Amino acid sequence: MSHSLIRYFIKENSVLTIGNILVNLKRVLLMPLIIKTVGVAVYGGFVLFTTMLGIVFGISSFGASFKAQRFLPSTTDNTKRRKLFYRQFFFQMASIMSLSLLLVLMNNDIVLFFFNNSISYSVFIIPLYLLSYLFYSQSSLYFRYTSRVNYMTISGICFAYLDVGLVIIFLYIYKYLNITVLVLSQTISAIVIAIPCFIIIFKEIGIRFSFFKFKDLISNIKIGFPLVLNYIVDFILAGSDRYLIGLFLSVTSVGYYNPAYILGSLIILFAKAMGGVLPQLLSKAVDDKKEKEAQKMLNYALKFFLLLAIPYIFGAIVFGQPLLTLLANSDVAEKAFIVIPIIAIGTLFYGLNLILANVLFVKMKTKTIFSMNLIASIFNLLANIILLYFFRNIIVAAITTLLSYFIAFIYIYIIIKKDWVVDFQPVVIIKSVLASLFMSCLLFWISIYFDNNNSITILLSQIGMGVVIYLVALLALRTFSPIEMAFLKRFIFR
Repeated sequence: MSHSLIRYFIKENSVLTIGNILVNLKRVLLMPLIIKTVGVAVYGGFVLFTTMLGIVFGISSFGASFKAQRFLPSTTDNTKRRKLFYRQFFFQMASIMSLSLLLVLMNNDIVLFFFNNSISYSVFIIPLYLLSYLFYSQSSLYFRYTSRVNYMTISGICFAYLDVGLVIIFLYIYKYLNITVLVLSQTISAIVIAIPCFIIIFKEIGIRFSFFKFKDLISNIKIGFPLVLNYIVDFILAGSDRYLIGLFLSVTSVGYYNPAYILGSLIILFAKAMGGVLPQLLSKAVDDKKEKEAQKMLNYALKFFLLLAIPYIFGAIVFGQPLLTLLANSDVAEKAFIVIPIIAIGTLFYGLNLILANVLFVKMKTKTIFSMNLIASIFNLLANIILLYFFRNIIVAAITTLLSYFIAFIYIYIIIKKDWVVDFQPVVIIKSVLASLFMSCLLFWISIYFDNNNSITILLSQIGMGVVIYLVALLALRTFSPIEMAFLKRFIFR
């Protein structure tokens, strides 16, 4: 693989990773803000409600945007870009308006069936949120698949922190928060960020009311709808546990579980960041008949993610409880800290699944992606229903999540390895485990001498120390080849 391509991948991935870290910090910031001001129950209800809105938005495209995502990276002609972008945009707009009307009409049944009448909100926030998020999401889609990662990252960061800022302002003025206010804050943030983004889009490709012909629409949906179904089963895999916890336990239990889930799954942002770069680069490489370069790029992505995810698991064991105490409270930490390392292990497999799924995306084998998540989600759903019925504990949901992601990983790996060279580099994994074990043991020994583990200064210092120890251990174990070290030196100093 050429150095220029590696350099581009590292550069773009670094931008997206930093952006994803900053964006995901929003969840970490809102968590204590909500829990410590209005309680765990409101936080749990907010999580359930926004999860429902997320799944509705996720299915609203019905797969019509697949060809835009697949072919925008290779399209430089503005006329073709305009056609690819606007057709799927106006289709999704019509879809969201229809779904919003349906949700408003069925709201009483939704509150009863999905939320057990345990939360309340203004029904009008549903169409406002979905339509505003449509414009934000579509602008992000355009920048991502026309290789403007910087634009996408900046808009994502601005959206996240404008939302946090509006929540803080409202809390300061009115001294209270509820679900309607929290979702309205996201709504305002989405439309404010979308306006300048669409101005850029209009300047580049103009404004054109373009709609699918029926034949073209069916063709798009035929290929892309499995990805929508995949989104649904992915929700079942990654989000249904909250609803089942709410059903078998309580909304408050969701408030205990979700903070731990967030901390345990934060490492996924690195895999998602690579997902913002890999599809475009793999698509270009495959289209240019350079499949070996694409395979090497995928293997570098796997190696990079494993070198980050493995120490994160060990760090979750050492720092999970004190972090949860700081971000939520001691009650949440006591009840949910065991969830963090379990979810972290599951997230390792989830991240590998996301990276490997890029191969199937480029090969347009969307049905295989759907099958992978369908099998895992059915297991997750049934296992949660059965086990939560007998064992009313949030740890059950964490364990089923781990097992589900592992099943999905085995399935996708068996399929991809048939015609794609996938190298997990076992030696690198062993060295990473040894370095992580050394790091965690040393940190545990150091923490004994600190009486106040709940001090944010001490905690951040220990985390920073852990990063340094891990990197030094990796270098001492000669984890990177001389060629990789030479390239990294040239890249950094350049």
